[in-house]
Amino acid sequence: MPVSSLPFLRLSGPPRAQGRQHGDALRSSISEVRHRWRESLAQRFGVRPDSFIEAFLAKTRFVAAMRHWTPALLEEIEGIAEGSGRSLAETLAFQFMDEEWWFGAMHYRQASAEANRCSIIASRGREGQAPILAQNMDLRAYLDGGQALISTATNGGPRTTVMTICGMIGLCGANQAGLGVAVNTLWQLPSAADGLPVACVMRGILEQPDLAAATKWICQPRHASGQHYLIGDPEGFASFEASATLASNIPWGDSPVFVHTNHPLAAPSNERLKKAEENSRGRYATLCNLMTAKTPTGEEVKATLSSRQGPHPVSVRPSPDDPTSTMTFASIIMELNRPPTIQLGGGPPCSNPYRPIGP
Repeated sequence: MPVSSLPFLRLSGPPRAQGRQHGDALRSSISEVRHRWRESLAQRFGVRPDSFIEAFLAKTRFVAAMRHWTPALLEEIEGIAEGSGRSLAETLAFQFMDEEWWFGAMHYRQASAEANRCSIIASRGREGQAPILAQNMDLRAYLDGGQALISTATNGGPRTTVMTICGMIGLCGANQAGLGVAVNTLWQLPSAADGLPVACVMRGILEQPDLAAATKWICQPRHASGQHYLIGDPEGFASFEASATLASNIPWGDSPVFVHTNHPLAAPSNERLKKAEENSRGRYATLCNLMTAKTPTGEEVKATLSSRQGPHPVSVRPSPDDPTSTMTFASIIMELNRPPTIQLGGGPPCSNPYRPIGP
């Protein structure tokens, strides 16, 4: 989707009102994306969509975790359901994207649980250049066309710009204090049916005023899914590999650049999983090769995220014949100033130019 046509909503008021504004403004797009998502549930898991959603919510306790840790986000989701005219059950299940993958693999078809393939780059910055946090967000191709940006503020925290899918509370983003977060799934790590889902963890991080508060907050809830969170602000970065059992802080070392894909860096290499991790390890090697031990400019980060090198390219084009294939849904580059400067590509950056996003 060209960034010029990508919806950008500035939401205001209490959380439920913000959700209603989101749902109402994007009602048509939400309906279209949900229709394709429901078709994919049937295709991937061999079950009626409503049956999947009912079992998904009945056999997990994500809502209870949200009510404890992020109650304002639960209200926002209820508002999205009301504004869009979709059921609350469907709207809740749609938020739990990473959780859907492992739940489907556990209860339906193991082969259908292909993980997403996200690539992250962070740069400490240098004199005259702000720190950079950037990501290719790779999702299933049936979500293409559902790209959106929302500007929101909850719990008295700083206003936040979030890249998302129409009808979802968010994927990644940055707040006005210059605190940003990027995420990538670590499907190898333990999950928990009573944990806090990834989308809520991400938004909870962005409610914090700075990196110190964010790194303290992320260690408090039990995590529903294995996930890497790279958190940064103008003062520095922290990398966490989180799971149902632990949130491990990954040392960065002295390098000016840090990269991450979809295999854990904190755990020893697992020979049994290496074949399944081949794509992730291939992209990781490409990122390491392109991001040499120097401080990259924003243009160099763009070029790396646009790379089509090797058998496992960083910028992923969709398969024209398979809507469940993986593609780069969007690419975001956040310069962590106060406030941050954001550039976004609405699709694979190898073929979709970046555009600056206004405050």
